[in-house]
Amino acid sequence: MPSTLVRNVMMQGRYNNYLVSGNVCNAFALGELGSTEDFFLIGAEPAGESNYPLLTGNILDSEGNVLFRLVRNMLVINPGNCSKILSDHVGYEIHDRNGQLIFKVATQYEKLPDATEECFVTTISANFYDKNGTLVFMAHSGDENERIESSVKSVFGFSGGFGLVQAFNENELKIAGAMLATGGAIHRVLSGPITGQEISLDGVAVFNAQVDNCKVNVSTGDFVILGTDNHFNNSQFIFSDAAENIRQLVLKLSGPKP
Repeated sequence: MPSTLVRNVMMQGRYNNYLVSGNVCNAFALGELGSTEDFFLIGAEPAGESNYPLLTGNILDSEGNVLFRLVRNMLVINPGNCSKILSDHVGYEIHDRNGQLIFKVATQYEKLPDATEECFVTTISANFYDKNGTLVFMAHSGDENERIESSVKSVFGFSGGFGLVQAFNENELKIAGAMLATGGAIHRVLSGPITGQEISLDGVAVFNAQVDNCKVNVSTGDFVILGTDNHFNNSQFIFSDAAENIRQLVLKLSGPKP
């Protein structure tokens, strides 16, 4: 059954918060986390006093087709030929190929209700659809009448542990924690049997994956190993860029001493 949330405060951050459908939180996660074909969206808490939100997600149109994937505010996959337009202030808009507004982010420095100090507050405006074309979440830029009326899984508030959790199971919460703790750098999930493929570990949460006879690329080193049943067998690892630098350092440090 859909749930309705309004005017709640869940783990308010000191410097940065999201105002999502009237609810205040330092971070949130929605939907089928890490999916490449279904909707998800996470808002991670920026580090320190940074004023820029960290949003990562997979956004679909009303017919259930993937429009774009956002990773830490950057368009990394864009089958819908969308365009990102920066605003004069902290924030941006994403428009579809026809110029129609799909996704809007705005951040202002203001005092939240019942707060003693001002902070950066980020609002989102968008309609979010799942792979079946169902409208599963609506956000309207912090309007006082807006609501979360959502049948999707959700987490509001994160600081090592979680604030309000709806429908996520224990394994999904581990993935949510990895995504939020890395500021959205982790944004894909690798699980189950994978054989004879070329894969990348960058941005991946490896969760109970059995990887056999694969070519495994590692560039940034941004990945985590979760679960208790992960296996890499007869696979070739190819390191480059930052990951190769770390590999070379480890080899030198572990080499024979003079």
